[in-house]
Amino acid sequence: MDSGTLIITIVFLVIVIFPFAVTGYSRKKKKKNLFCKLTEMAQTDNSSITQHEFCGDFVIGLDETANQLFFFKKRETTEIAVKINLKDFRKCSKFCSKREIGSKKEHYDVIDKLELCFYPKDRTIPNVLIEIYNDEHDSLTLSGELQLIEKWEKMLNDRMKKGNDPKFAPIPKTEQPIQGVNKSQPKLLVKA
Repeated sequence: MDSGTLIITIVFLVIVIFPFAVTGYSRKKKKKNLFCKLTEMAQTDNSSITQHEFCGDFVIGLDETANQLFFFKKRETTEIAVKINLKDFRKCSKFCSKREIGSKKEHYDVIDKLELCFYPKDRTIPNVLIEIYNDEHDSLTLSGELQLIEKWEKMLNDRMKKGNDPKFAPIPKTEQPIQGVNKSQPKLLVKA
């Protein structure tokens, strides 16, 4: 091979490989930042993340010993942080808002919104929704959100079911809650 062909081959490889390397690096950096935010949330509550999963612009994590769920989503202008104590909830379910497009013969379902809905044991407390996907803010196509929400729905329901079973009930703490303070209310923080 002569030197001209070698130089052209090297330049061509750099041009082809460079975008993939930059994309991989930025995705890794984004995941690291999301996980740092999730870990900070957990540490403020004296918890630690034992299981987590990334998808798009959010991360969801669980402290299996404290039975607490943490969710952090970063959008362009806002950050959404949610902490849920699973001991205070009886179940969760996937909420999917969709619409049909097309004609009567051929129609397609388009998902507008995906949420995890948590139902508290105390029925006077409103349900808690965690927005996983919204086509108004997120990309127009789903990229694993549906599979993630189904996986976490099953896993969290199994944990809450086990937590509601008297055989698996946690040992009660001796400290009494302060009168007038509802500790079971989930923390929802939205920064603009």
